[in-house]
Parts: sequence; C-alpha cells; structure tokens
Amino acid sequence: MGMCAEVIAVGSYSAGIADVLDYHRDRYATTREGAVVTRRLFGIGEGSGLSREFAALLGIMDPWDFNQHEIDPSRVDVPGLREFGRRYPDYEDDVGAFEALCAAGFKFHFRPEG
Repeated sequence: MGMCAEVIAVGSYSAGIADVLDYHRDRYATTREGAVVTRRLFGIGEGSGLSREFAALLGIMDPWDFNQHEIDPSRVDVPGLREFGRRYPDYEDDVGAFEALCAAGFKFHFRPEG
C-alpha cells in the first residue's frame, strides 16, 4: 500500500466560512460564532507519488517527519497548489476551501497514512 495524505484544518467558526466546511451550511445553523470546527481537505488516496508531490506544495519535504506536519501557510506554494487542483479536478474545490480557511485564520496539519 502506498502513502495517502490529507490535511486537517482547525479554526473558529463564522458564517462566512460555512460554505467551505465539511457539511452543508444548514448543519451549522446553531453553531456559535467562534466555536472550534474542523475540515478535512484533499484526502489523496492515489498513492505515494501524488501524496509526496502534494506534500512538497505544502512546504513539507519529508512527509514522515512529524516535525513538519503543522503547515506554515507562508511556505505553501499557492500557485502550484492551484495548478495541482486544475490537473486533478477532484481536489479543485479543496484548493479553494484551503485558501478561504487560511484567510479565516485556520491552522492546518498534514496527515500521511500508509
């Protein structure tokens, strides 16, 4: 089995980000502003090559170095990530969600599996 990868986003809820979270906006109707919410992003299951390419775009040179798993948004290759979304349309919405959640001050953690 090859390595799979995903990103876990954690941050404060606001109505402005409801459309980029995991569930339909209606599920957040009673969620307080500022409540901690999470969002899973990307969920790459195609294997090690794609997962490593993705990790590099996030500024992670060694996906198994747990010291690198907290993503520093200033190290993310945003143009490269957008191109990744264009090449792999299954992840295009996640690129937009990543950018919106980054602007909302979310923290991101890379999670490999395999």
